[in-house]
Amino acid sequence: MRSGIVLAALAALPVLASPPQDPPRPDVFEARGRLVCLLEEMKEAYQVEVKPIHEHLWGFRIDDKDGRRYVTLLRTRIAEGLFVDEAFRKRDLRLIGRTFPASGLLEVSRTQWFRDGRAHDVFYWCEVCAIKQWDPGTCACCQGDVELRDSPAGRD
Repeated sequence: MRSGIVLAALAALPVLASPPQDPPRPDVFEARGRLVCLLEEMKEAYQVEVKPIHEHLWGFRIDDKDGRRYVTLLRTRIAEGLFVDEAFRKRDLRLIGRTFPASGLLEVSRTQWFRDGRAHDVFYWCEVCAIKQWDPGTCACCQGDVELRDSPAGRD
């Protein structure tokens, strides 16, 4: 009986908890590499069983002084072109954004590709409205078609 009273008294005490900690901040990311299907890369490198017909899991392969590494792309409005536009799969890219701690996920904020050795910003353009946007599809203004374009990095 007495132990029940002690337990009830302990349960009534405020819980002493450590103060909440802020989660680790995302890391700034900038690297040059290639857009790849991670499933196919893992099949080739590690003999992972992959169905012959599969939905691609898009990622970014980086080959640099530290060796080969991969990040998985988050499908956001800005990154949508990387998922749906084959033009990105044919070029060396520079992706800029942020990675999240302990996740291997990349949120892209800017995409560049290389032409004649120079980095070019890549975007979608509406000729009618003269509007630049980052995602493919239709113009945010007139709902007309947009086309993939580039301009030397640092200039519009």
